[in-house]
Amino acid sequence: MQNQRFYLKLAIIAFLILFLLIPQAFMLGLVGERASWRQQAYSSIEQSWPGMQTLAGPVLIVPYQLTYNTKERVKDKDGKERETVREVTDHELLYLIPNQLDIASKLQSALRYRGIYDVPVYSSGLQVSGAFNTQPLLDLIATTKGKQLHWDKPQLSVMVRDQRGIAAPPSLQWNGANLAFKPGNNLPGSASAGMHAILPEIDPTQTNQVPFAFDLELRGMRSMNFALLAENSAVKLSANWPHPSFSGELLPETREVSDTGFNAVWKASSFSYNVSGALEQCRQGECAGLLERAVGFELIQPVDVYQQSERSIKYAALFIVLTFVVLILFELLKKLRVHPVQYTLVGFALLVFYLLLISLSEHVDFLRAYTVAALASTSLLTLYFGAILHSRKLGLMLGSGLAGLYALLYVILQAEENALLMGSVLIFAVLALLMLATRHLDWYALTAGNSPSRTASGTDQPAPVIADDAP
Repeated sequence: MQNQRFYLKLAIIAFLILFLLIPQAFMLGLVGERASWRQQAYSSIEQSWPGMQTLAGPVLIVPYQLTYNTKERVKDKDGKERETVREVTDHELLYLIPNQLDIASKLQSALRYRGIYDVPVYSSGLQVSGAFNTQPLLDLIATTKGKQLHWDKPQLSVMVRDQRGIAAPPSLQWNGANLAFKPGNNLPGSASAGMHAILPEIDPTQTNQVPFAFDLELRGMRSMNFALLAENSAVKLSANWPHPSFSGELLPETREVSDTGFNAVWKASSFSYNVSGALEQCRQGECAGLLERAVGFELIQPVDVYQQSERSIKYAALFIVLTFVVLILFELLKKLRVHPVQYTLVGFALLVFYLLLISLSEHVDFLRAYTVAALASTSLLTLYFGAILHSRKLGLMLGSGLAGLYALLYVILQAEENALLMGSVLIFAVLALLMLATRHLDWYALTAGNSPSRTASGTDQPAPVIADDAP
């Protein structure tokens, strides 16, 4: 009879563990919901502040007209074919990239807030310089001999992802002359964000190195990228944000990250960076692709509280199972009864820790939120364990073990790269400890023993009285 009661109680506890997975799933859904609200805050700030930025260019566009005669065979009114000569004029664009491109950027970051959420924004002071080689103009003249070639006024185009980020109209220094930029990149088949400048005519009869330079203050949020459209490119960047995440086609050659900011240097050539492929798309009228292939960085938050909260919630089932297993052992060893309602309350107390963690981490740093939530949950359960087990010593023992598990969980959450390994070792260690601690127990004797003499409520249960038959 006692065995049946024990196994029935085990079945109830197993069902209770499955039932507690429902609020665990609710916690995971709550994390996803709060993360989506944070994304809405990002979008709200982006409506009133420039978004993620990419600087592409400059690109030199030289329009030209090519006039030539072509022979055609046509039919006259009598149906006879005859050969005619027709003059054809083609309007084409010649795209040139700098022979050398140097970009120096000094970025100042700040935080903008929407409610409880903050988003990193920045203002980047850019110094762009380089030179164009006019050899492609001579090459075009050589390949169009016998045709009339007329050059139109060239232009220099610079693309950005968000036009609002250009804080002030910059000026261009072109071959010793100061020229004004106009809004819009004036490139075919692309978003118009950027700027362009109409240039004086270029002498196509000799090869020259035409220098250029301009300063630009570009604002944005969360990330900054550079499309290295040049034969040889070098980007030197310094920023006061201490948590960069480098991304794009190439990682920086050198980088230094400290608590006060970071410095990074990118170097690329037309061999390491497929500039020709991007320009070919532009020749076909799709210049938007120039923004897609870039190098850069993101201003990431050092601790993603929602990601860490989500990872901690995944260990909730382990905490519940371990706590219930220990309570079952004390029931058997100390001859106590713990009611399923008390198991339920313990399970909910373990889950409330994660609710406290999510809500507190939105207002204070994750370590403080984790510490307060763990202390609150551990203190409550320590008092409750002491009451239902009728022993302060056992309550402190269970509370100390739970506090140790919370400390180990925090270490695992901080070790992002080794989290899986450390979590696996923790589970193995706990299982091994339970197996070694109970290896000498006679489970048949424990589950078939007499009924406990005390309940978890503290009332004594009278031992059964067996009356002898009268002689």
